[in-house]
Amino acid sequence: MTPFRVAYLVSHPIQYQVPLLQRLAAHPEIALHVYYMTDQGAERRRDPEFGVDVQWDIPLLEGYEWTLLRNRSPWPGVDHVLRFIHPGIAGALRHGRYDALIVHGYAHATEWLAFLSAGKSRTPILLRGESTLFGRRSPWVAAAKRLALGALLRRIHGALAIGTLNRDFYRAYGVPEDRIFWVPYAVDNDRFRADADRWHASRAQLRQTLGLPPELPVVLYVGKLIERKRPLDLLDAYARIAADHPAAVVFVGEGAERPRVEAAIARHGLSRVSITGFVNQGEIARYYAAADALVLPSSHEPWGLVLNEGMCFGLPVVASDAVGAAPDLVRADDNGVVYPVGDVSALAHALRRLLPDHALRARMGARSREIVTAFSYDADVEGILAALHRVTAGARVGIAS
Repeated sequence: MTPFRVAYLVSHPIQYQVPLLQRLAAHPEIALHVYYMTDQGAERRRDPEFGVDVQWDIPLLEGYEWTLLRNRSPWPGVDHVLRFIHPGIAGALRHGRYDALIVHGYAHATEWLAFLSAGKSRTPILLRGESTLFGRRSPWVAAAKRLALGALLRRIHGALAIGTLNRDFYRAYGVPEDRIFWVPYAVDNDRFRADADRWHASRAQLRQTLGLPPELPVVLYVGKLIERKRPLDLLDAYARIAADHPAAVVFVGEGAERPRVEAAIARHGLSRVSITGFVNQGEIARYYAAADALVLPSSHEPWGLVLNEGMCFGLPVVASDAVGAAPDLVRADDNGVVYPVGDVSALAHALRRLLPDHALRARMGARSREIVTAFSYDADVEGILAALHRVTAGARVGIAS
C-alpha cells in the first residue's frame, strides 16, 4: 500500500509531541512532513512564561522530515493572531500534493492560511487542538468566535480529540460524531515508566540527594509558576494543615509568580517548602520518583500533561476542575481528587486525607499507572490512521460539505 502523504503544521517543536511525530514518521503507512512556524524549544531562547532561557535536552528535530517556515509577521514578539504569518505554507501544500493536512490549533494567521490553502488544493484537513468549552468571554468575542470557528469546524474532514472535554467542544461547534477521532494527549509512557522502575530501588537515596526528608511524604507541583496555574493555592492549602500533617512540598518550575510564592513561604514559616527553578526533561524524572502525590491547581489548563507524567510514576493526583485532563485521568476515590478551582479549603481537605495514609496513596498510585496506559502514543497513531483511512476513502474531495 502506498503510504499516506501527511503534512503536519504546528507552532514549534514541542517536547511532548515530538515522540509522536517520530512514531508517525516510522510507520509504514505514513509519509510525514512537519512544518514549524518557529524553532523555539529546539534552540536556546527565552521563554516568556518561564522567564528564563530554555532549550529542551531531548532531541526534538530527529527522526522525521521537517521544514522551518519563514515568518513574515511584523509583530513576531507579540502573542496574538498575527504573531505568525507564513505565506510559504500555501506553496508547501500545493507542491507537496499531500493526502491530508494535520493542523495543531487555529490561534494564528498561519493556521488559517493553511486551511484556505488546503481547501484550494483539495487536501483533507484534520484539526488537532486543545480547546474546551471552559472560560468566559465578552459576548461579542464569544459571538465572533462561534461564527468563525463554526464555519471552519463544520467543514473540516476530521477532528482529533485529545480528551473528553475537547470532544465536547467539537460537538458543540457542529462537528459530526463520525468526523471526531480519539487521539488522546499523551507523554512518552515507556520512557517515564522505565525511569520510575529505575529509580524505585534507590528512592531513599534519591530523596537524600534532592535534600528531601526521608520520613515525610512529598507533595509535588510541576509547571510554570504563573498566575493561571495558581501555585499559591497549593501553598496556602498546605499552610493550613502543616502543623498536623507535616510534609515536604516541592515546586518544580520557574515563572513570574516565584517572588509571591517565596514571600508566602516566608510569611507562613514553611521550612520544608522549596522551589527548584526550571528543570529540564532529562532531570524531571527524579522529582516524580521522589514524590508521593502530584497537585495541579490551575484555573485554566486545556489538558495538563504533568498529570500523565506523574501517573506513569504511580502518583495519586489532585487537580482542580478547570484542568482539561481531569475528567479523563482523575477518578475520584480511585486514583485522585478533583476539587473546585480556587477552593483552598477543598484542596487542603484533599491533602489532609492523602498525606497521613500511605496505603491510600499506594492504592491510588497503582490505579494511576493503570489508567494512564490508555493515553499513549500507540493510541494516537491508531486514531490518526483511522482518520486518514476515513477522510481519504474513495475519490478525493475538497472541504467537506
